[in-house]
Amino acid sequence: MYKHLIIGIIGVLSLTLFACQRESMRITGDYSYKLSGEVAIMDEDGEVTYHLIHRNGQMNILKDKSQKGKYIITMNEMNGGGYTLSAGIDGDNLILETHSFSTNILSSSGLPDLNLDVDLGGDDVPSAIYRVTASGNGVRNGNMLILKERWNGYQSGNPSVRLNGMEMNIIAEKN
Repeated sequence: MYKHLIIGIIGVLSLTLFACQRESMRITGDYSYKLSGEVAIMDEDGEVTYHLIHRNGQMNILKDKSQKGKYIITMNEMNGGGYTLSAGIDGDNLILETHSFSTNILSSSGLPDLNLDVDLGGDDVPSAIYRVTASGNGVRNGNMLILKERWNGYQSGNPSVRLNGMEMNIIAEKN
């Protein structure tokens, strides 16, 4: 009697342990991603909305062994930029924790998004770096991740120039 009970308990514990490992194995790994979206650049003179040039790169998702149920995501852009963030998983849903990074925003015109006081007609167009705070969520669908982030920030060296990323879309496919 006790022997059957112990075997049953061991079987249930083994299945539970295996199911948790499978969830981790399905999400962890290397992905290729593309990021796109719109940002609004605002200062005291007004607001201008830009469509971002698509950004491509590699995304790596690792299980965070120091925090149960957490994952570490690294985003490495092809242009050399990158950042790291933490995420939680609830079934097929990802919850991206608030994270910060610096970025050079490029619009679909190919010109950097600048302080609005700069005349875009000149040949010497300076670059503007923005300090961004982002959060978001996403969903896994097979080998694809579809993430949506919201960006807010300011221009480095000129905090009166604000950035608002309405909806940043990240589509990633597992390699």
